[in-house]
Amino acid sequence: MNVFKSNSAILDLIYSIKNYYSWSYLAYFDLKLKYRKTYLGPWWVVVGMAISAGVLCLLWSTIFNLDWRNFLLYLFSGFIIWTWIISIINDGPEVFSGSSLLIKTYPIPPIFHVFRKSYLNLLLFLHHLPLIFILIIIMKPEISSRVFLTLPLAVFLIFINSVLYSATIGIISARYRDVEPTIKALMAPMLLLTPVLWKPEMLGEYINFVYINPFTYFIGIVRNDLIGDVFDIYVWYGAIAITFIQLILYLLLYSAKRNRIVFWV
Repeated sequence: MNVFKSNSAILDLIYSIKNYYSWSYLAYFDLKLKYRKTYLGPWWVVVGMAISAGVLCLLWSTIFNLDWRNFLLYLFSGFIIWTWIISIINDGPEVFSGSSLLIKTYPIPPIFHVFRKSYLNLLLFLHHLPLIFILIIIMKPEISSRVFLTLPLAVFLIFINSVLYSATIGIISARYRDVEPTIKALMAPMLLLTPVLWKPEMLGEYINFVYINPFTYFIGIVRNDLIGDVFDIYVWYGAIAITFIQLILYLLLYSAKRNRIVFWV
């Protein structure tokens, strides 16, 4: 059976993984194209995050009487992780519609384009990640050696979720175009509901409500060990559970609608 014409979500995944060099190169080319003719390139994103983190740190540490050094590290790391997550969420709905010409022209599995977009967002995150380590060196928080194991695992888990989410929501959005603006409209208030700008401890007796938000788990698996927070095994349980749910949704939807994508885009 020709893998290009297969309706199997598993075979398409295998094909894309085997051809990682192609989509990783194309993602790198997209990155260069995105920031062409700019002097700072992706550093413009960092500048915006640094200004926002600095202003909020000054404001929040004054109002809540917090240690500004630790809170600055908390805020800045949260902004960097959230920027990655928000890029995944916003790019997902247009992952197929934005590649309509390529999908209609070249006989490659649609999931190939998902890997390309997901890897582009991963490259941007890895570009910003060293800045957190610079702050760690300056602030000198107590960090467990466990971070050398948990950080790569967390990044890998979010990347997998990025692929599964984008493939699933991309199909739905290709069929129903109102999905994309709806998701983008919802993400603005989600920032305020996610422990990026504030710490869960600020909720007091209502702290458990933070676990209703799925983004809490993915931010936690990256940030907790990275900045020396208390290790929370429940954020790992939650992230893994969400991954399995997304995998099931992907297998069901992609297998059923894979051959319809070319007509919808």
